Amino acid sequence: MSSLAGFLFPNTYRANSQSVAQNDSSRTEFTGRIDRRLSFVFVSLFILVLLVGGSSLYLLSSHLLKSDVIARQSEQVHTVERIDRRLQYFTSQVQLAQLQNKTIPGSLIRTSMTDFETLLTLYKNVGGSDRNIQEMRQMITDAERVAERIVGQSQNGPERSRSDVDTRALEAMEAIQQRIQGFTDRISVEHERIEDQLVSETRQKMRMTIGFNVALVLIGTVFLLASRRYFHHAIALPLRQLAERSSEIAKGEVPENMPITSRDEIGLLSHAFNRMAGQLKEHQDKQKGLAILDERERLACELHDSLAQDLAFLRIKLIEAERSFGGNASTETNNLLRELFQIVDEAYQNLRESIFGLRALALKNHVGLVAALADYLRDFSDVRKIPVELKVDHPETINFSSQVEIQLIRIIHEALTNIVKHARATKGKITIENDNDAATITIEDDGRGFFTDRTLETSLRFGLETMKDRAKSVGGILGINSVPGRGSLMIIRLPLAQQGFDENHSRAAG
Repeated sequence: MSSLAGFLFPNTYRANSQSVAQNDSSRTEFTGRIDRRLSFVFVSLFILVLLVGGSSLYLLSSHLLKSDVIARQSEQVHTVERIDRRLQYFTSQVQLAQLQNKTIPGSLIRTSMTDFETLLTLYKNVGGSDRNIQEMRQMITDAERVAERIVGQSQNGPERSRSDVDTRALEAMEAIQQRIQGFTDRISVEHERIEDQLVSETRQKMRMTIGFNVALVLIGTVFLLASRRYFHHAIALPLRQLAERSSEIAKGEVPENMPITSRDEIGLLSHAFNRMAGQLKEHQDKQKGLAILDERERLACELHDSLAQDLAFLRIKLIEAERSFGGNASTETNNLLRELFQIVDEAYQNLRESIFGLRALALKNHVGLVAALADYLRDFSDVRKIPVELKVDHPETINFSSQVEIQLIRIIHEALTNIVKHARATKGKITIENDNDAATITIEDDGRGFFTDRTLETSLRFGLETMKDRAKSVGGILGINSVPGRGSLMIIRLPLAQQGFDENHSRAAG
């Protein structure tokens, strides 16, 4: 049956299949992503804060280390200067004793040597190099030797030339003073060089760290702006649209569907809102349909109690009129009476069909669509003497919405009217089959048929267009195939209601 429907209207059939595929895709499971994206934003911000804080701590620790190195270098220079001053004092005392021809006290040498050892130990503790310690120790040892030699010569008496000893001692002490002074100057220059280098490295690291932090701040600013824009469009704007559409529902209006632009929680919320809005619209349509059906039932009762009775009474009067003539009526009068009988009978049959159609729409809510159609077709066959067979494939799977059921009954009513007035058929058949998410309804007869590509009678053409419009109004399609002398075949595809989508949908099987 699907292949036949595709043969009759292939473009519409493909469009309907694509619509079904889109409906299937709309039911795709939604995956939560907002929490992961928020976690990503928070983790990214935390990493940026760690980087900024870490770089600042690195700069501070580097500055502290450089300051510690500079402080130790300063202590080393200060210790060397103390050794220099102590050695200068020692050599000056030795020279002064020689110039004044005095004996150098042994306590001076011992005290000075003790002080030198203390200062050298202090220099080593503040990080002084072994090479510098060895060099200073050598100068101190030389000064000690010169002083001991002078002391020894003074104890030997005037056997040797005192002026010769004084000259050599003074020259040795002067050389030691120059050596210690040069050593101190070299240490000071080296300290200044190291200090300048450390300060330069610290400034360079500070500039690099500041540049790195500025870059991180800029990246963080851009990231925050991008995150704000994203969450505005992904969360705030859809929520605002949902609030506006919810306000429309509160006013009793049915809003447009929310566009589903993502598969995160907002997309799931939009999907649920669309389902809710669809169910509300379906409920409103059902209520309207029920009101219409109630009105049609009332109208059918009024037609039966008034117009049908009037037509029956009119036929009785025509019978009485025919009898009153007693066979003496003229040919013209008899023809007029036969024509009036035909008009009244045709009007009565059309009225009964209309009443049956109106009652079928109301009856389906109580006994189900299939049972209502069966009763309607039984009454139609009794009135028109044209048997119409109804075949439903798995009636428990045929489940239309209320609006679709109403339009289907109207289409069937119009098709049967065409069978009587135009097809001149002797029998008909209606088949309903389940075809995935839609139902295929075929209406066929054995009438005289017609050429579908030719201009039809005005009433027939209008009836076909009306049926197509009815099918289209509920998302269905209608096509017809007919050949003169071989009857007609009408195929209608109407959407089935989704299982569990709306509890107000009626079951076709009753």
